[in-house]
Amino acid sequence: MRPRSTGVILVALCVLALPARADGPAFLLQWGGMGSGPGQFLLSHHLTVTALGDVYVADLNNHRVQRFNSTGTFLSQWGLPTEASGVAVGPDGTVYVSGGDRVWHLSAAGELLGAWGSTGSGDGQFQWPLDVTVDAAGFVYVADWGNHRIQKFTARGDFVTAWGTEGSGDGQFELPAAVQAEPGGTILVADENTYRMQRFDADGTFLFAWGTNGTGPGEWGGPEKPCVQRNGFVVVPDPGNHRIQVYKADGTFVLQWGSFGSGPGEFHFPTAVGADDEGNLYVLDKDNYRVQKFAALTTPVQGVSWGDVKRRFRPAPRAR
Repeated sequence: MRPRSTGVILVALCVLALPARADGPAFLLQWGGMGSGPGQFLLSHHLTVTALGDVYVADLNNHRVQRFNSTGTFLSQWGLPTEASGVAVGPDGTVYVSGGDRVWHLSAAGELLGAWGSTGSGDGQFQWPLDVTVDAAGFVYVADWGNHRIQKFTARGDFVTAWGTEGSGDGQFELPAAVQAEPGGTILVADENTYRMQRFDADGTFLFAWGTNGTGPGEWGGPEKPCVQRNGFVVVPDPGNHRIQVYKADGTFVLQWGSFGSGPGEFHFPTAVGADDEGNLYVLDKDNYRVQKFAALTTPVQGVSWGDVKRRFRPAPRAR
């Protein structure tokens, strides 16, 4: 199990304090359990969901990837010689798995196509590649957790570029826990120990960031693997607060749901969210050793912008 350290970054942003919505999407079903059998998990960190609803779970301590259909029926599993921490499906249907000190490339049937990486800090080397994602063009991005950076590769594993150094400034990281390619070609990075989400273009140019440490709306106990809805909403697991949060594309808080527990709609350290083409959400509830499925988000409450604040507090015009 990877270590966790502490750190805080404060964002200088004044936001109107309004009650957070706790009513999330409808709970549909769940599957899983603690163990090594089909459909069971041991310390799973990340999942990915295809457009048709196939769910791939990187089953960390069982050294495998498991594949399920949209109702949680076990379909297949592929063993690896190392821990499996991150998983992604490319536009061609092939599968990438990160873990140990390398990235594994598998066919849709689980046949090994290739692998790359070794322990170190050079180009194409890793200090725990905790997560992986693939963009629409087939480029592969790896969250190189221990080296505090993101690395970009071709579909065959050829090194393209890397960005990030240790720190809390723009474009810096303190243990990047997850990376997610967005439909528009930008890249989201969940920066674990600075409690924020950072957005970059596909070449690593910093665009903007949002988030801070805390338990209130729009605050995190450490963000993890997000998903991006077709309507642009970003759904982020907040494992430290045992909940899921939803944001507009610009980082404006929209709603949250969940609390600590093991019942439907409750969570114990959720670490990844994925979505199918219908908008259904799949949450990897890590320390409950299960996946929970929720209905698509209905039109959510709008977040509060600075323009909203000014309009709400603008003095009424004087009568003439």
